[in-house]
Amino acid sequence: MDIIIRSAVKEDYAGVKKLMVQSLQHHNELRPDTYRLSEEFFGIEEYVETLEKAHILVAADKNNIVGLVSYSIGEIKAASVYPFRRVMVDELVVDINCRRAGVATMLMDAVHQAAKDNKADRIQLFVNALNTGAIELYKK
Repeated sequence: MDIIIRSAVKEDYAGVKKLMVQSLQHHNELRPDTYRLSEEFFGIEEYVETLEKAHILVAADKNNIVGLVSYSIGEIKAASVYPFRRVMVDELVVDINCRRAGVATMLMDAVHQAAKDNKADRIQLFVNALNTGAIELYKK
């Protein structure tokens, strides 16, 4: 594989949708009480809207989208915490056929660079406690 990490564009929708379906299937296997399978989620309108308000990076092998990470950058100000700037990872998905090939690490390296470029104090994310593969990746 000859992977490049780049910003997602509207034309990536089919590849991104495929990954989002894989992610939903995985989460449904972990928590069928919470996640339900639906091909109707994440339509093109939602994708375009997400492109406009969040950051989405894709891992592309030629024209094939094999991974993605979406994140937002913002400042947190609340009475209970000192103000800080963060990158919040919303989604990290690697194609089921490309896992364990360094794609997720490449995507997270790009997130770390975005955090540095935007002077973020930290990177935050949430992960399902049953998603042991993701937890092992984030421990690196």
